[in-house]
Amino acid sequence: MRTMKKVIALSLVLAMALSMMATAAFKDQEAINEDLTGDISLMVALNVFSEQGTGAGYFEPNRELTREEVAKLIYVLKNKGVDNGATSWTGMNIFKDIESGRWSEGYINYAASVGMMAGTGEGYFNPTAKMSAVEVAKLLLVLNGYKADVQGYLGTNWDINIIRDAEAAGIFANYELPVRGSVTREWVARLMNNGIYATKVKYEDGQAQEQYDLITKEPITFATQDLQMVTTTGILMATPNAKIASKLDDVANNTNGKNKICTVMTGLNSDDEPVTIDFEYDAPLSLLGQYVTVLSKGALNTSNKVYGVTTYKDNVVTTTTMDAVKYDDDDFEGTDASGFAMFVDYVMDADFDPETGFGADSNDGRTVTLVDYDDNGKYDAGFVKSVVYDKVTYTNPARHTIRFQDNTDLSVSTESAYKKIIFEDSVAKDDIVKITYDFADGVKNISVQKVDKVTGAVTKLTDKGIATIDGSEYELGHFHMKGYTAIEVSSKALDYYVDGKYVVYSNAISTEAAEQTNIAYVIKHGAASTDWAGETVNKVDIIKNDGTREVITYVADEDIPKIGGDGLDKDDPDGIKWAEIEDGNLVEYVMKSGKVYFRELNTELTANNVDKKKEFDKSENKFYANGKTYLVNDETYFFVVDGDDYAVLKASEIKGDMAAKDGTKFAATSDGLPYLHYAVLTGSASAEESKGTAITAANYTTELNDENEKIYKLVVTELDGTEVTLVSDDESMFKGKTNKIVEYTVNDEGLVATLTAKVPTKYQRAALTVHEGNSVMVIDGSNNNVVTGTATYKDLADDVKIYYVDAYKSNGEERIIVSEGDGIIVSAQTTVADEYEVSVMYKTNEDNGEISHIIVEVDGQAIWNSVTK
Repeated sequence: MRTMKKVIALSLVLAMALSMMATAAFKDQEAINEDLTGDISLMVALNVFSEQGTGAGYFEPNRELTREEVAKLIYVLKNKGVDNGATSWTGMNIFKDIESGRWSEGYINYAASVGMMAGTGEGYFNPTAKMSAVEVAKLLLVLNGYKADVQGYLGTNWDINIIRDAEAAGIFANYELPVRGSVTREWVARLMNNGIYATKVKYEDGQAQEQYDLITKEPITFATQDLQMVTTTGILMATPNAKIASKLDDVANNTNGKNKICTVMTGLNSDDEPVTIDFEYDAPLSLLGQYVTVLSKGALNTSNKVYGVTTYKDNVVTTTTMDAVKYDDDDFEGTDASGFAMFVDYVMDADFDPETGFGADSNDGRTVTLVDYDDNGKYDAGFVKSVVYDKVTYTNPARHTIRFQDNTDLSVSTESAYKKIIFEDSVAKDDIVKITYDFADGVKNISVQKVDKVTGAVTKLTDKGIATIDGSEYELGHFHMKGYTAIEVSSKALDYYVDGKYVVYSNAISTEAAEQTNIAYVIKHGAASTDWAGETVNKVDIIKNDGTREVITYVADEDIPKIGGDGLDKDDPDGIKWAEIEDGNLVEYVMKSGKVYFRELNTELTANNVDKKKEFDKSENKFYANGKTYLVNDETYFFVVDGDDYAVLKASEIKGDMAAKDGTKFAATSDGLPYLHYAVLTGSASAEESKGTAITAANYTTELNDENEKIYKLVVTELDGTEVTLVSDDESMFKGKTNKIVEYTVNDEGLVATLTAKVPTKYQRAALTVHEGNSVMVIDGSNNNVVTGTATYKDLADDVKIYYVDAYKSNGEERIIVSEGDGIIVSAQTTVADEYEVSVMYKTNEDNGEISHIIVEVDGQAIWNSVTK
């Protein structure tokens, strides 16, 4: 074990640690000296260098700096990262060649006035002349308290005196260009980095004396005193997208991808309990579990700016494979699972046994990274990605669709989901693939890679399960295709699919495991005609979940139903006999050993309670049946029946609410989260049909259509921000409905079918009192117009939609104006001591409780009645 370890970081002083800090990539990043990326990063964080470099994202690392450019850099550094153009230093006419209005005028006047830079003689500054490293060093020495006249930085031997003091102060440390030569943009970052950590001086009896903190005895530097830089060291326990988990099945080891908070654990080497500190920064996932240095402005917390995170102590990192690792006291911290912090990208089906090891006897060839953050010979954390193997059942890149045989939750058919898949190879139907889960950016992405195929006979199989195929040895992988539990011994040449030295699938798989199942809606079944032998031919007309419609022909038999000429398997107790087939219902459509038959759905739920709502609610993305609520996602398939028309749609493809078909079976998860899998809906599946809640515009317009008939148009804004133009041939449809919250439907002809004023039922009524940052303080209310209660803070979603309602009276009638914006009301109108008008309606996201939509009365008046009248 010890020989596999690789040291990736050594004990470094802070300046060297900073040189490892990753920088935001410039377009010419490859031209930048890797040793200087940290120095550049720090100067970018301090705003000395722009994030855009010299413009358009280029840094130009080898460009030589001019005197006026350096004057700007030193001014911004001295001004603690604030670049205000040095406008207060303009208009002084110090140098003949610095005309009024020149971009660098203020910077130059400042540098000259405080003794950092002098002219070149006879009243000239020569702003475009190249700047040498010695001249830059002078600026940094003066920045740290050195007096140019006292130290001899003027007149004879000025450069020798500067070099002497700069060398002693460490300003030229690790500087590789000639100090008397021109300095480039990337190397000036090294000089400035060294300069801010040089010890400051003050003069006593005319002599420069280095300054030290009286309590800590640490040197006083420009970084610590002027820039208030603080360094914190500890174990990086969380990045914005992941955190260390103490056990394998801890789902909290991954966040939702929107979090900005990192966590570092400090005080590990003291007798006190370790302390965790949260801070906001985009720390790289590669540093998770390592001992790091965090550089911040002021004390480390979620409010103060963080300049960078980098490795600090002797982190030892080993990359190996899971089957090469065995847990024991000599190599790992702790003696059980809680003592070893195991991080995974996704919850796996693997067992983690700390006594036998998470790779022992499991034939697992995945790559694992182990971290020993204190180099004490014991690992503290491990990182591994989850994989599954599956068969591609359908793929259509043009329609952004791919489906898998077993892992149906990974099947996608939307562009956004499809783009999150990394296809390492071109993939076709029936390919065996390796699917790797990756949460590096905080949301689930997957990569799909074809598995290698080996064709040959098994010539040897040991009692250890090692098979010789085509002259090479393989073992059955711990992770493999569902239902594939052994290597088939066969003297015939078969296809074996292998990942490294592990077999994950073979076409010698058993009949039971090879069955292929789809869901089908039975449109009609019955006798149709006679075949060539004169027997009655019966047919079943179905539409499958892939959207294809198929008529299955079979020969009826009194004793054994036959489909496609092959008898139904007598041993299968779940098969639906011919007499039990019901039109208008869902069944499993099973292909097995060349036979085709129907089977009852695994979960038998029926939408047949006449007293309960049974429908798909588009706005809430939920399915209601039998008094229960089921969650819907893009893995849910709806069979839509519209008279003689049939379609299979996903929830995202349905434009509005639709009723569930009476008496039909539907399938849903029976344990865990109640996700709906399949259901039958009735109504038009036309893409033109829609139903939703929206806010109408202030006016509607009148136009003539192609037949010279009057039509009326009204623009509405749906509560997801989408603008829709409603069309009607009946003016009364829109009268009195402007500036309202409405619910509408559109018929197949594209005309408004219904338009009613209605407040969304899922909105909470409240009084809004304070808006602070990304939070609002609300007092939730009842159905009345006045509420009393305790104020609570609620977070706003990043894409929160805010609508303003301004209620007023005109000619004795109440009217409202509705608009959309990005501000928010500051306070609600107070009526009596502790009572507030119900001035707000808001809706929250169910997954995280963040407010997604707000409708607010701008004057703080009661909103409830005005938006529906």
